[in-house]
Amino acid sequence: MLTGWFGGPKTETMASLNEQELIEAGLASLADIFGLDPKQLMRNLVAARAINWAHDTCAHGAYSYATPETRKAQSTLASPEGGVIFLSGEALYRGRDMGTVEAALTNGLETARAILAADKVATL
Repeated sequence: MLTGWFGGPKTETMASLNEQELIEAGLASLADIFGLDPKQLMRNLVAARAINWAHDTCAHGAYSYATPETRKAQSTLASPEGGVIFLSGEALYRGRDMGTVEAALTNGLETARAILAADKVATL
C-alpha cells in the first residue's frame, strides 16, 4: 500500500482533475521519483483511490487546518477519558506543522509513550 499527496502551489493546477487523472498524475510522479515507466506502474496497479480535496464542500481544498478552537479541542482529545481511550493523529499534533505526516508520526509516538506509561502505572 502506498499513500501519497500533492501539496503546495501544484495543487491549484490539479484542482480540475478527476479521480483517474489524479491517479495517473500520482503514478507519473512516482515513476519520475524512482526512474520507472509510468505505464508499467499502471499495469501493475492492483487498486487506486484519489480524493480531490478541492472538490470537497467542507474542506474547500484544505486537508487539515487549525481554527480558533483547535488548541482547546486538542487538549481535550489528548486527555484519555478515564485512562482508557487514547486518540492520535496529525490533527492532534500541537506543533507548528499540523496536518503533515511528520505531525502524525510525532503525535503517534507521543500517544504510544502515554499508553506505555499508563500501562506501567496500572501494573504497579
